[in-house]
Amino acid sequence: MKRIPEETIEQIRSNVNIVEIVSQYVQLHKSGKNYFGLCPFHEEKTPSFSVTDEKQIFHCFSCHRGGNVFKFIMEMEKISFPEAVIKVAELGGIALPASITEDGSASDQADTQTGQLRQIYALSADLFHHILVNTAIGEPALNYLHQRGLSDETIETFYLGFAPTQQVLLPFLKDRNFSRELLVRSGLFSEGNDGSLYQRFKERVLFPIRDPQKRVIAFSGRLLTKDDQLPKYLNSPETVLFNKRKVLFNFDLAKGEIRQQGFAILFEGFMDVISAYQAGVHQGVASMGTSLTNEQIYLLERTTERLCLCYDGDSPGQKATARALQLLQPITKLELGVIPIPGQRDPDEYINQESPAAFVKLVENGQQNQMSFWFSFLATERNLTNENDQLAYISDVLEKIAGVASPVARDLYLGQLAKRFSLDKKSLAGQLHSLLQQQARKNFQQQTRQPVPLARKAAPAAKNYDRVEKAERLLLYRLLHSYDVRLKLRETNNFAFVHDSYQTIYLLAEGYFKQYSDYDPARFLDFLADEHLRQLMVELEVENHAAVGSAEEVDDCMRLIMQLSPLEEQLAALKQQLETARRMNNQKLVEELTIKFVELLKQRQLKKSASL
Repeated sequence: MKRIPEETIEQIRSNVNIVEIVSQYVQLHKSGKNYFGLCPFHEEKTPSFSVTDEKQIFHCFSCHRGGNVFKFIMEMEKISFPEAVIKVAELGGIALPASITEDGSASDQADTQTGQLRQIYALSADLFHHILVNTAIGEPALNYLHQRGLSDETIETFYLGFAPTQQVLLPFLKDRNFSRELLVRSGLFSEGNDGSLYQRFKERVLFPIRDPQKRVIAFSGRLLTKDDQLPKYLNSPETVLFNKRKVLFNFDLAKGEIRQQGFAILFEGFMDVISAYQAGVHQGVASMGTSLTNEQIYLLERTTERLCLCYDGDSPGQKATARALQLLQPITKLELGVIPIPGQRDPDEYINQESPAAFVKLVENGQQNQMSFWFSFLATERNLTNENDQLAYISDVLEKIAGVASPVARDLYLGQLAKRFSLDKKSLAGQLHSLLQQQARKNFQQQTRQPVPLARKAAPAAKNYDRVEKAERLLLYRLLHSYDVRLKLRETNNFAFVHDSYQTIYLLAEGYFKQYSDYDPARFLDFLADEHLRQLMVELEVENHAAVGSAEEVDDCMRLIMQLSPLEEQLAALKQQLETARRMNNQKLVEELTIKFVELLKQRQLKKSASL
């Protein structure tokens, strides 16, 4: 990859806003001057991920990751710096010369195993798609998809494919010199008893599974013709690219629409997602299994605050909706809703039998909250013409109302229940009060009996710095932000920071200011090659320093630091002399230097203690 010119990097950096870029990956809320959200780099329930608009940097106060917009994209998409620069330009709507975008088009270096696996899946997706849309052996599968109501444009959007019975994939990939070991690791082949490789997907319509960066990482294959001896759907096995717990089908296309619309829709099947997309509802996703995993829930929580379930309208589909709500409600902060499909149909059937416009209207106007769903669903479980079933239904609904946090909402639902059965609302309120008391006692017992989970990691404690290091950090911050402080330090003979990291940043800053007249925290981060120094600078920038310091403050910091600097220089010199004496095997000199070294260490400790 050719080096991207510095002026191009500067143009991109100055024309994008990190808040807008990060918002395409993380749901952010403004608090004071900064924006906060759930960290995309580790799981958490309370937002500790911060984006500073003024300084154009991000920082997580829990996992301590931080940097500028390029670093964020590098971490999120696992790509190199040049690739991140190109991606930021793309996300920010900045056109780049073809000479730059062509050089940085690959997401991985070709000689890495992960990169080669990505190539295998990209090439496989190309082959299977070509077979579906351009060959005679793919014609039956293409006809099937057309009969299901999918247009050629939708087939292209989802890059659907067809894997024939013929062993076409193995020779295709072998011709491109992929090793046998890599083909096995891809999960696209199974091994026979004789060691031969066989194509995993045969006579199946293929749905490519993509990561949030739109890269194919797996396939799900549906049998074209029914065979009781084979599963209807077959997924790729887990690989270094694919972990089904972490992936949502169509999230790559849906995430932008989810943020724009303010909610996500969870469907049961891939075809429901695709049909909904074709109908104009683009925020649909589906899990890779029977229920959402913690990782998938967290992915959605970072993207939106509301999730609507749109399962089949028949009895099994409604029972699946009830199970999903029961599982999700205790473990997620997402506001949960339901989009019921009329007429015991699945979403795909509803769209094809009614119209795309009818489905769009259903999504816009037909959403139920959880209690509305429970009112209707629990009624299907009982014969409400029977008094015993009526009492059982009322008891079931009251249990659900007891789980509602808002007292106002509970009162509203009580009124609806009383009106439906012409009952005295006060008597229902009394029964609800008893349920709430029972629930409170049960929760208390569980909390007192349950041991503290050992696996839960406490948030990293705030770092404690001694007085000298606090002075170094403050002075470094001041010199970066003030020309007068930089000039004062240049005119001070033999000034040096005590700790190597701060001294290194100071020296690099001198080089930076020879190139740039102003200090830009996001730009300076790219000036630092060492990751430790970059993270140190991010932490320094997010500390609550006053905007302007005083001359007295700077003098105090310098005085405290310079008390220790000469000692540090002497210690460093003695250390080198000791190493030389050991290499020369001069034991007498080693003993003499060691005594001096220990004495200097004692002096340093005394000075540090005096300064605290």
